Amino acid sequence: MAKMFRYIRSFGLVVVSAGLIFVLLLGSVVPAKAAPDKKTIKVGYRTHFTGAIATQTATFSSGALDCAKYQNDFKGGIGGIPIDILWQDAHCERVKEISIHKRFKAAEVVAEVTFLVNTRVIALLQQKDEIPLMNIAGFAPGGTTEPIRWVFGGPPYWCNLTATAINWFKEMRWSEAHPLRVGSVVYDDPAGRSSLEGVPEYCREIGAEWVGYEVVPFLGCIDTSTELLRIAAKKPDLIYTTLFGAPLVTVIKDSARLGLKDQGINFFGCANSVDLCIVRTTGAGDVQGWYTLTATPAPQEKFPAAAEILQAAQKYRGQGPEDVPQFYCGGWMGSLITFEGIRIALEKVGIENLNGRAVRDGLASIRDFDTGGILAWPANLSDEKPYIVDAVLVYQIQEGKIVRVGEPTPVITPAEMGQKM
Repeated sequence: MAKMFRYIRSFGLVVVSAGLIFVLLLGSVVPAKAAPDKKTIKVGYRTHFTGAIATQTATFSSGALDCAKYQNDFKGGIGGIPIDILWQDAHCERVKEISIHKRFKAAEVVAEVTFLVNTRVIALLQQKDEIPLMNIAGFAPGGTTEPIRWVFGGPPYWCNLTATAINWFKEMRWSEAHPLRVGSVVYDDPAGRSSLEGVPEYCREIGAEWVGYEVVPFLGCIDTSTELLRIAAKKPDLIYTTLFGAPLVTVIKDSARLGLKDQGINFFGCANSVDLCIVRTTGAGDVQGWYTLTATPAPQEKFPAAAEILQAAQKYRGQGPEDVPQFYCGGWMGSLITFEGIRIALEKVGIENLNGRAVRDGLASIRDFDTGGILAWPANLSDEKPYIVDAVLVYQIQEGKIVRVGEPTPVITPAEMGQKM
């Protein structure tokens, strides 16, 4: 009996071995995984749904992703090819952007989209790995490569936005006999600090007086009374802020508590900073009268692309027309411009040869692109001009509503401030 069992076991091992050999041989002629019937276009999104300034960046991230979903669902992707949407949350942390970029590189994305990243940290990586980045924010010096650009952005330098706001206020709102006195509050971040570069000199050129600035924390900004009282003691007529999210909320609440508006001080927030998200967080009373620059209109306004934007917000976020903040439009714009660069690249090289370099070249070839009114002027990108926002809108918070005041205003260019881009 024992002898028979050993025989059966030996025979079984032979059968199993033969079966494995057969499977291996079969595997050499049959693909382990069938090739996909249709290729896709991989785009990587570094989102910011959490973190210090997620009060607003979450809305931007939603708009950017929803634009990609809408492009797939209603427009068949780009040139009939679906977009493979990859995204990871960077938590508003600059270093995390690097690790996410590396993951996207391994996944073979042809472009990346983000907002408010310190591109000085990552520009050389984009160049080395040949993956273009659309960063819908102002540039800090060194934030892109040159002369061949691998990082493209929204407005030019942050300080150009500061100068634009000061010039607008002086021309459109200032009527006192003495020169306009200007100060600033920024957060401790390359974007915040770079928003001051060249501004004192620009103020002198236009007949305004620069009184100084204060810096508040980017993380853990819970009280700004000391900074606000110091800048208020210098008797400014206008305080311009380069702040978003939690730091901006703190400054708004503290300035209201300290009664600074009652002292005749006007407040002006940087691009797209004072929006519905902020009004709902601070309360309408505390932010009453604040001005803000915006690169995009409020989605409740009647412009050609508004219907699609509101439809997407309803479909993917369950938001009604009155609930969609302007930052949603900013994220939408980031995707839309990226898709135009990809479309141009597809026309030139086809899907078989589509890669990061081809998309980079496509982005640098965008000329007079109509965004459906998301931008005040048509978008143009090139190696000489790596930004798309040439004009901004000015809004004011009035009784809890965001009200446009005036026509589109040209952005003060780097050349006008003696800068090289």
